[in-house]
Amino acid sequence: MFILYDFIFLIFVIAYIPVLFIKKKWHADFKMRFGVMPVDVRNKIKKTNNIWIHAVSVGEVLAVCDLIVRVGNRFPEHHLIVTTVTKTGNDLAKQKLIGKNVTVLYAPLDLSWIVRKFIKIVNPRIYISAETEFWPNLFYALTKKKVPIVLVNGRISDRSFSHYQLAKWLMKPVLNCVARFCMQSPTDAQRVCDLGVDRGRVEICGNLKFDLAPITDNVAEEYLKLPVKYQFIIGGSTHDGEEDILSDVYKDLTFDFPDVRLIITPRHVERADELVDLMKRKGFVPIKYSSYKEGEDLPANSVIIVDVIGKLRSLYRLATLVFMGKSLTAKGGQNMIEPAAFGKPILVGPNTQNFKDVMTLFLSQKAIIRVKNPEELSVQIKYLLKSPKLRAQLGDAAKKTLEIGRGATDRTMAAIIDYLQ
Repeated sequence: MFILYDFIFLIFVIAYIPVLFIKKKWHADFKMRFGVMPVDVRNKIKKTNNIWIHAVSVGEVLAVCDLIVRVGNRFPEHHLIVTTVTKTGNDLAKQKLIGKNVTVLYAPLDLSWIVRKFIKIVNPRIYISAETEFWPNLFYALTKKKVPIVLVNGRISDRSFSHYQLAKWLMKPVLNCVARFCMQSPTDAQRVCDLGVDRGRVEICGNLKFDLAPITDNVAEEYLKLPVKYQFIIGGSTHDGEEDILSDVYKDLTFDFPDVRLIITPRHVERADELVDLMKRKGFVPIKYSSYKEGEDLPANSVIIVDVIGKLRSLYRLATLVFMGKSLTAKGGQNMIEPAAFGKPILVGPNTQNFKDVMTLFLSQKAIIRVKNPEELSVQIKYLLKSPKLRAQLGDAAKKTLEIGRGATDRTMAAIIDYLQ
């Protein structure tokens, strides 16, 4: 099975390399994914006791950052190796974990000879993977080396579950390599069991994102720059098409609400130039966040486009209200927990499948507004702007919901400690 998987995955990698260049995603450090590691880094981590933590991209990095710090503090005699797949995730991990006992690398491609080489260099005591990352060759090689694998903040979406069920006979040997599944919800835990995992290896630990404490005002000030005299509508982690919708809603607001300004934070920061062009075509004045000078006034038809990573969480502190992206024109949704930490009223579209249990909790607490389409989004935004009382009620309910969900980090730490004592 693994020989066939190696062959298929190798063909995929060869075919995908030109796409990386076309999409401008190839970078100098990508060679690390082929097991080519800088000599100084290789020599350094070969001399340390290592804990390997993997987080695919920005969302996963943010989710496990506090856990990484906790693990490092609890086991100071160990060095932490954090791997990502995307460059944005890698950059964010370096930014968030600067000064810690951490080396940030790129994860190896899941080809047997590459993962064996990578494991030989890292020689981890444990492998901790965020959310749902199943790599057959990597898991098999780690198990052969008797390295325990712990899945944290685990979730299985509706779409992934249907795919896994179709290949259940292929998935079971991979899942059997995992020592402990720390799942977000009862639904996620049951799905893992339905795929053939013994219930004794599965725990319901909750969602780590609930434990993401709000950034203190002093820290947030370093990120802000924008004048507080405006009412800001923030489009958080938006996807293609949603910026178009938000700008139309914004244009309709400017007459009745002259102090309202729109901030767009695309999920993929490399789309910033594309959004600048879009806003120009629609008659707006686009302003890149990186080039905005503190204290400057924002014209009535201006749109701030956040073209840097790691700022959104702090910018939520400025928001009058927040629309969470990937929920109108794309499926899955984005993390509505972050603006809740700042007590902000939150709106989402109908497509929040990746946050099903979180949405159920928020809806049960009347802590979020879900709209069906762009027209309903416009109506609800206008209503919220006219009603400070309703905004305050939604924000308070969001904060209280956050408190209900806390505690996942403690439960996850307990599972990890079992393997590192």
